[in-house]
Amino acid sequence: VAKMSRGEPLDDADRAPWLDSVGAWLAAQPRGVVACSALRRSYRDRLRLAAPGLGFLHLVGDEALLDARLAARSDHFMPASLVASQLTTLEPLEPDEDGLAIDCTLPVDRIVRAWLERNHGGPPGRDDGD
Repeated sequence: VAKMSRGEPLDDADRAPWLDSVGAWLAAQPRGVVACSALRRSYRDRLRLAAPGLGFLHLVGDEALLDARLAARSDHFMPASLVASQLTTLEPLEPDEDGLAIDCTLPVDRIVRAWLERNHGGPPGRDDGD
């Protein structure tokens, strides 16, 4: 947090203990959901080692939109200046990875519905066709 607060991008060594903590939590919470920036395939592989069967939702947006969203946050340690380095690090989901890439400008309910439809055939308890 301190490094990012100073506007310094994290490297793989910085991320390793954090990924291990997230992976351990996911292993203990089989139905858990975590928001994180598992930017590289190797990071996602590390998480999958701890929590096999893990799926990823990749929220896709262009740099200008991401800059604006981060700049609008008043309570976050990461400055908008790090968005470019995060996008440089990003390795999109590969075809053999369990995951879904979706436009981050969609309403949250549409994103959740797309994830549920992909993984469970639709939202639980809904039969009204919506």
